Amino acid sequence: MATALLFARCPLSESHMKMSAYVYMEDCRLGQKFTAGPITVTAEEIIAYAKQFDPQDFHTDPVKAKNTVFGELVASGWHTASLTMRMIVDSMPKMEGGMVGRHIENMNWPRPVRPGDQLSYEAEILDMRASGSNPKRGVLRIRNTTRNQKGETVMEMESIVFIPRRGS
Repeated sequence: MATALLFARCPLSESHMKMSAYVYMEDCRLGQKFTAGPITVTAEEIIAYAKQFDPQDFHTDPVKAKNTVFGELVASGWHTASLTMRMIVDSMPKMEGGMVGRHIENMNWPRPVRPGDQLSYEAEILDMRASGSNPKRGVLRIRNTTRNQKGETVMEMESIVFIPRRGS
């Protein structure tokens, strides 16, 4: 599962990210974007994931899937979310102590992911502020969008994450 990181749309330069050990809230900007992918999804991965975490016929059996609402094998939305999480980690610059998810809003899967789909990810910082309860942390609101190779959205959500502040 090869993932190519794309920093071209990120206001922080790739060289800045390599020079700096960590990125803090103060290094981020409203509208800043991060991208990752593509990740190709295989039928074998769809089935293996679903057998363990979402064992429904349209996720685990290509023959039985023909008689379901999808009419074919499709990935679990939770599998799509897991692949998205992988791309989130791959796309974000390294943050001291990590970037900690706090809350997810409006998570949805408008289209199914099928075997052979190539998924790509884009994040955009929508809002940022200092934490009201801990001055060592910042809070970012991020729009997360996962698309297939046709540019169709297969998953979207907004997330609230904690990020360390400089000097903390």
